[in-house]
Amino acid sequence: MSDSVDGLTVAISAMTDRRAGLVLPPPCPGLRYLLLVQEARGPADAGFAPELLARDDLRIVPLPGRGLSNSRNAALELAEDPYLAFSDDDLVLEPRGLLLLRDVLRGDDRLDLVAGWRRETLPPRGHRRHVLHRLSLYNSGRVCAPEFMVRRAAVRRRGVRFDPGFGVGAPLPTGEDYIFVTDLLKAGARGLSLPVVAGSHPHPSTGDDWRDPELMQARRAVLLRVFGWRAAAILPLYAWRHRHRFASPRAALAFVFGRPAPAAA
Repeated sequence: MSDSVDGLTVAISAMTDRRAGLVLPPPCPGLRYLLLVQEARGPADAGFAPELLARDDLRIVPLPGRGLSNSRNAALELAEDPYLAFSDDDLVLEPRGLLLLRDVLRGDDRLDLVAGWRRETLPPRGHRRHVLHRLSLYNSGRVCAPEFMVRRAAVRRRGVRFDPGFGVGAPLPTGEDYIFVTDLLKAGARGLSLPVVAGSHPHPSTGDDWRDPELMQARRAVLLRVFGWRAAAILPLYAWRHRHRFASPRAALAFVFGRPAPAAA
């Protein structure tokens, strides 16, 4: 997988128990894949479809241990292209959108980060967010794989990494992408959101679960991590905005004050 001044690598975090179903788009010029396999038993390429292994735009690397943030950090070190996007093994990628995001990032040296949308979450035309807008701590909570990509040199220069305490496989199993994006912004990076579809997530995701006490605790910890002392004001606003997703008003109050969630009726 050779370096290219315009090349884009998509780093895919994979687990061994899901590799048989991995599907990639057809090969596309300027687009390469770095498949990071955690908890690999035996050869890292065992279990993948033969037609996948025959591709010259794919590199497979085994990683020790587990944890989505650890996989993302390995991608920052192992990717060879100047532009890097992040994905998971249960996502469907759309190369046209990814390359369009790459072109925007490539065309503006002031940008370090760009974000598109998943097909399921892209607002309709006419919506206030279906426009190009600058990313901030307050509007980038929805950003997740495979929507965002970075200029690797800018990430290295700013010394930002994914927080290994967050994400699937970590003690707090959500929020790793949001924390990474906001850490970049805090470090002086400039990011844009564009109404471009980078892929889709056809299956239920961790972020859709508002009943699991562990995930609710992790969500609260994410807001504390991102906003620090300002989280005291952010938490009630967040609970109000998402009030229809909580199991009950009491559950929303428990979230705000960091108390155990009430037992389901």
